[in-house]
Amino acid sequence: MNALFKLELVRIVDAFKSKGECLDYMAELLSDSGCLSFPDRYLAAVKGREEIMSTGIGRGIAIPHARDLTVNCLRIAVCMLKEALDFGSVDNEPVNLVFMIAVPQNSNQEYMRILRSLSEHLRQDKNRAKLLGSNSDRELFEHVQTMQDIINAAAAK
Repeated sequence: MNALFKLELVRIVDAFKSKGECLDYMAELLSDSGCLSFPDRYLAAVKGREEIMSTGIGRGIAIPHARDLTVNCLRIAVCMLKEALDFGSVDNEPVNLVFMIAVPQNSNQEYMRILRSLSEHLRQDKNRAKLLGSNSDRELFEHVQTMQDIINAAAAK
């Protein structure tokens, strides 16, 4: 499996004014990494999904995602927010960690495994604490790299 996480897709951000601004920023990171042919279309798919139901899964985590023909490779952008953001989460708690997944149209099974592995990993307090304790983009990237191994192991099952 290709690298889901890349250093240039992992950022610690002070704050966003809105959920929309956060989604715009993260889609731009994915676009800059060369993984989106038509960033506007992908972003519209992500925002459309958010309007139906928030991807704020609780415990300070959001996993916005979309599967689209304009996505060239399965990739995940990660933002840790110093100032928590209202994401309309299921538990009504603001989020500090956002994982945006860009999914090619033909990657449905792989994508479902990744989503499940991510949510299970992030449900554990110690795993979230490790990410939230990061002091630099590189340190945060090193922590999410360990998640790549967990996701790969789940995909091999």
